[in-house]
Amino acid sequence: MQPILQLSNAIMNENFDKVWKMCETLNIKLTTEEKDKRGKHLFKTCFQKWLNAADALLEMIVNKLPSPVKAQAYRAAYLYEGPEDDEACKAIKACDHKGPLMAFISKMVPTNDKGRFYAFGRVFSGTIGSGQ
Repeated sequence: MQPILQLSNAIMNENFDKVWKMCETLNIKLTTEEKDKRGKHLFKTCFQKWLNAADALLEMIVNKLPSPVKAQAYRAAYLYEGPEDDEACKAIKACDHKGPLMAFISKMVPTNDKGRFYAFGRVFSGTIGSGQ
């Protein structure tokens, strides 16, 4: 952790010779454009390259969270408010791709085409395709 604190201090004190040397030591490769940044922008760039949060988050999800098949078996009651013995709930519990489509859309992002959106969400059962 000591090199990270030193890098942080060097950036905040604008000691760029030390910053570039530390980046080389930590194998942080910066473009010429990124080297022109200063203060918190340079700090953020260095740390994003050193520890990519997306990779760390994905690794944590894969290693720590149960698979959908395992998790949905006991979480179906929280995911579905209807009766537990109906077709939809059974399909959610089984994570059945042939069952009825049951999905939760968490975000809709408009596209350049009027009236069209990208939908981000989670499919609990069934299969979904473009245009649905």
